[in-house]
Amino acid sequence: MSRTQEAELTVMVMVTRGDAVVVQERSGRGWDGLIFPGGHVEQGESFTAAARREVMEETGLEVGELTFCGVVDWAHRERNLRYLAFLFRGEGRGELLPETREGRNFWMPLEEYRAAPGKSPGMDAYLACFTGEAAELFAKYDSGSTDELVRQSSSGAGIVERKKFCKKRKIIPSEDFSGDDI
Repeated sequence: MSRTQEAELTVMVMVTRGDAVVVQERSGRGWDGLIFPGGHVEQGESFTAAARREVMEETGLEVGELTFCGVVDWAHRERNLRYLAFLFRGEGRGELLPETREGRNFWMPLEEYRAAPGKSPGMDAYLACFTGEAAELFAKYDSGSTDELVRQSSSGAGIVERKKFCKKRKIIPSEDFSGDDI
């Protein structure tokens, strides 16, 4: 059995200013809905450098100090593949671009975002990492389905709480690792 796995590496950033967060309204590119900026880590790039680059490309903002918030880990059921999203939080500086190729950008109070309909699949679970309630989310997937994201306990106690990854929509990490952005 091989001890190595092929992995797609991505980042996502909750950009804050006061009690507001930057929200993207994406459509037609996968991960549709209300989501935070993020994308793929380029070859030879650190996770924090990727997070800063993605925020700048997608919002026009610079981010100050980045705080690592957690990781979302999908493991393919049959193939030796992983899809990992490293989550960060940072204060945004500069002027927010109203729109980019990713979609429309705007500021929204975090509590309003929590209650907002139309969030991208998985964002309710991701918020647990961004707000310090969880450090890792895990699910298995294949070409037909994705399991619920499950919070992983750092105490060794196993599952802490289950969160629905999607309600009506299916999100399956790409099996050929050829997508543009998360």
